[in-house]
Amino acid sequence: MREIEFKMEIEYPQIVKGAKVRVEEGYLKGGLVVYYTIVPAIAMSGNFKRQEALHDLNGTVTDVREDTSSNAFYVTVGFEG
Repeated sequence: MREIEFKMEIEYPQIVKGAKVRVEEGYLKGGLVVYYTIVPAIAMSGNFKRQEALHDLNGTVTDVREDTSSNAFYVTVGFEG
């Protein structure tokens, strides 16, 4: 299982441990860099090299934590494959 961390600015009640989520893939630098967004625009990942792209865009939330110093939530999502 591959895990990716997403930054979430607002707490959403449906984003809890065990929740199933779908992500969209976005591209930067002509497709050389990819990033992911939990739909519908709930949280965003960091950037990855194209060769590190996900094969499956469906995942399961494995952790949600609040960071009071940055006023944000961090969502960890596990992806198979």
